Amino acid sequence: MAKINGTDLLVYADGTLIAYQKTCTVNWEQDLPDATTKDSGGWEEHLNGTRRATCDFDGLYSTTGLSAEDLITYITGRTSCTLLIDGGGYPIIGEARPKNLSVNAPQEEASAISGSFAFDGPAWMLIGDYAQLNTSWTNVSFETLTSTGTLISSGIDSSSGYIRSNALDIEDASVYKIVLFVTKTSGTLPTADLVSSIISVISTRVALTEGVNVITLTSTAAATAGYLRFIADNAVNFNTSKIYLFKA
Repeated sequence: MAKINGTDLLVYADGTLIAYQKTCTVNWEQDLPDATTKDSGGWEEHLNGTRRATCDFDGLYSTTGLSAEDLITYITGRTSCTLLIDGGGYPIIGEARPKNLSVNAPQEEASAISGSFAFDGPAWMLIGDYAQLNTSWTNVSFETLTSTGTLISSGIDSSSGYIRSNALDIEDASVYKIVLFVTKTSGTLPTADLVSSIISVISTRVALTEGVNVITLTSTAAATAGYLRFIADNAVNFNTSKIYLFKA
């Protein structure tokens, strides 16, 4: 069994790394309402109740990167974010809201910030069914595509080529999420969308950015043989981490 270095697990809010982290803890729990009766043989029995997931973190107070001010704005503005915990072999992702944030300023020591995010709904660990929608890539008109499974080690095109995933059963009016890390060698980066088998766009279109990407695509039609597509609008030269595509 592979060991995981905790330093590699990092928390991102809306694709941006929370600055100067020291620790993070992800929790899953559920309520267990009592269902004990005289027929329980003297043992407690329970029902499965409300489930919840949270992420606690602490780090140093920062005025750069995703800073303390930015994190506090999530509370003052009453806004949610897409929370991503990556680096443990499989990413953990979900929509979340900061429940609390605290700033600590000890004498002659580094100021610290800590907080807790509560997920709205599940926190997906992208293994099993969640990680299997995208399994491979096919080169349609890029000048160069080198890939292994879902990882793209080289994607190069000079104008308007595209690559596509394996065939997908896309449901109408559904939300799909893509999680990946992108490195740009030169030029620009492609955009991502969902298409039907006749290359008709059936979703929103979102441009990839350097670094961590958490992309949301909303389908506008169904397709039993649709595809996730990366299309170049200008010259592109990039590579990616393993790419996760799942239906939210």
